[in-house]
Amino acid sequence: MFPIHYCFLVGLLSLFASESNAGVASFIKPCKADDKECIKTNTQNALPYFAKGIPEMGVPVMEPIKVDSVRSDERDLKLGFRDLVISGLSKCKILDVERNVQKSTIKLIFECPLRGVGKYDIKGKILLLDIFGNDDFEIKGKVRMTVEIKTKLIEKKGNTYWKVTGFDYSYDLLDKVKIDLKNLYDGDEQRAKPMLAAIDGAGNDLVQEVGGGIITQLVGKIVDILKNVFHELPTKDLEIA
Repeated sequence: MFPIHYCFLVGLLSLFASESNAGVASFIKPCKADDKECIKTNTQNALPYFAKGIPEMGVPVMEPIKVDSVRSDERDLKLGFRDLVISGLSKCKILDVERNVQKSTIKLIFECPLRGVGKYDIKGKILLLDIFGNDDFEIKGKVRMTVEIKTKLIEKKGNTYWKVTGFDYSYDLLDKVKIDLKNLYDGDEQRAKPMLAAIDGAGNDLVQEVGGGIITQLVGKIVDILKNVFHELPTKDLEIA
């Protein structure tokens, strides 16, 4: 249910890095747009730098990342997460990075082992069993994300810039997600034990139910950062002819 956000940003910046921005991102080796292996290697090598944040490029500290709240209120189950802190993004593995010059799109595929902690509230039914609770939670899982960003060229102050116009994404859970909800049934451990077992068996289904909202927020934060970066850096400083 978590995507990796700074990985997405690093991949995009690596696609266009040139010597002219070496003062800010000297750790990125220039690559041609069609050199996928060079881009992939650059993206992976750059992750630790971006995790720490680069203010000059509009990149905040991204390990961990925070999400305010996400809700999924259906007829039979009302479930919400708030004050989320998501870590593990610096351990993401870049699987593929591809730029389509003709379509002005960039696609990044990556896998991340992620952990999220925060507060939850739940009320309703799971597998026909009544459930309620409101306290701390922890969730762990490995996720594969595919993110495609759309751009267009604009002219400004005599230079050409990239403008982000939208994005699409999808994700897959690669292993069994672990979910721990504290203080179910107001701390009644006898009632909580069978419910936690049921949640353990249906954890991936729960993640699929509310994960889209969390991922949308995470990717949205990245898109906003990219807008700032591309607003400041003209394509002549980012793209290798």
